[in-house]
Amino acid sequence: MGQTTSSLASKLVRPVSWMLGRNALTDEKNAYHGATPFVYTRQGSMYFDDDGDLAHEFFEEVVVNKRSVMRKCHQNLIPQGEVELSHPRLHVDLPVIMCEALPR
Repeated sequence: MGQTTSSLASKLVRPVSWMLGRNALTDEKNAYHGATPFVYTRQGSMYFDDDGDLAHEFFEEVVVNKRSVMRKCHQNLIPQGEVELSHPRLHVDLPVIMCEALPR
């Protein structure tokens, strides 16, 4: 029972301890080596085509019954991959309350 309580306490304290630069449980400098709360890259939402052009969507002109129609391309597209952000952002799963809403 005591082990469950101490593991629960460590789970609650560790997210805050890396921000302080020390482990609050053992008070050792840099004892907890958790992940950084910042995100520096994201998955790109655009695609490259055969010509090397970059866009969200690609269309081609097709003649159907003597009429020109634009059709969306789905083949031969390469995802953009990782994109570096202009400035770091906070991770979605950051377990620290940034601000508290007060009732009126």
